[in-house]
Amino acid sequence: MTKKYPGHEARQTLRTEAERLVVSLSPEALIAQPNEILLHELLVHKIELEMQNEELRRAHTALEEARDRFVDLYEFAPVGYITITRDGLMSEINLTGADLLKVDRTKLLMRRFSQFVAAPDKDRWYRLFLSLMTTAPADKQAFDLQMLHPDGTVFYAHLDCLRHNPANAEPTLRVNLTDISKSKQIEQELRIAATAFESQEGIWVTDTDWVILKVNLAFTHITGFSAAEALGQTPNLLRSERHDQGFYAALWHTVNTTGAWQGEIWNRRKNGEDYPAWTSITAVYGDDGAVIYYVGMQSDISQQKTAAPIEQGLS
Repeated sequence: MTKKYPGHEARQTLRTEAERLVVSLSPEALIAQPNEILLHELLVHKIELEMQNEELRRAHTALEEARDRFVDLYEFAPVGYITITRDGLMSEINLTGADLLKVDRTKLLMRRFSQFVAAPDKDRWYRLFLSLMTTAPADKQAFDLQMLHPDGTVFYAHLDCLRHNPANAEPTLRVNLTDISKSKQIEQELRIAATAFESQEGIWVTDTDWVILKVNLAFTHITGFSAAEALGQTPNLLRSERHDQGFYAALWHTVNTTGAWQGEIWNRRKNGEDYPAWTSITAVYGDDGAVIYYVGMQSDISQQKTAAPIEQGLS
């Protein structure tokens, strides 16, 4: 039995193909003389080697293409990739990571990562790093940090960290770094907006067709209309008969041309009672400069209007 070795079948395939090519080059039957047999074998071997070299060349090209794809994926990934030694030094960082830190990559290698952590989070980073590098291998840990650019500006980053334990080498920490400053800003603005929305002033928000999308609790207290009754309506829901059409036309013209209007309006509650309200209407613009919402705010000034004549009479 012929003993097979790794690559035997591939080798046999090359041999068969090489012999086929030799026959095609020498179609006449070979006379089985020793020198001709030797020539035949040498020719087959030569063609076989050329075929092997061609396969190696293709394999080498494929490896280079795969390497280039990997490099592109690594360097230009949407997140920063950083390797940190057990001494806290950055031994590797991709181009995205360098761009997030706003420092040339050549100037980042073997610098302490903690230099880019903002003061309020330095102690927390040290504790987290020490825990990741000294405790038993654990699953990936994720947390947010305030970080610094060289000019001192702070940005918020999300870190996904995993300790790597290579054979016969010291462990390192692999970090995925993402700038989350924009989402943090949006989150903060939403908190502020939520607080403002629950103010003592009645607030309504409409789309560009003036259809009410949202009202706050103060709006219900002032007008008597519940949120369910107001949603889908327009601010005309509150219109009294004390202003003519020209008043409202001038109001909307001001909003559309300047983006805002404020003044006193007589509105009407759900129960039919008219009341004076100090009102402001503001257009909200999107990134493209187009209006996306209108926000109205009103304060019931009935008591102030009632108190004014009394105070004048006492003076």
